[in-house]
Amino acid sequence: MRRPRSWSSQQTGRPMIPSPGRPGVNQFETKQAFWKFIAEGMASDAAALACGVSQSLGPRWFREAGGMPPIEWVPRSGRYLSFSKREEIALL
Repeated sequence: MRRPRSWSSQQTGRPMIPSPGRPGVNQFETKQAFWKFIAEGMASDAAALACGVSQSLGPRWFREAGGMPPIEWVPRSGRYLSFSKREEIALL
């Protein structure tokens, strides 16, 4: 026997919170924007909403990274060779 769909709304007096759905697979640009907002001083949940992902995903990204943006999210300067170029030089 299941409870009716509106049971939690009746118990709490608040409407149901809609789920934003599962995040996409490749979120490089989204995470890059998230860390840009964090660098500007936004809170992690506010930065997540500004990027268009769920409010709970921002603190999770922040926690998983230990509070620091991963090195691959930092914009590359173009000064150093990519891995494929290094490999090509090594084979020659």
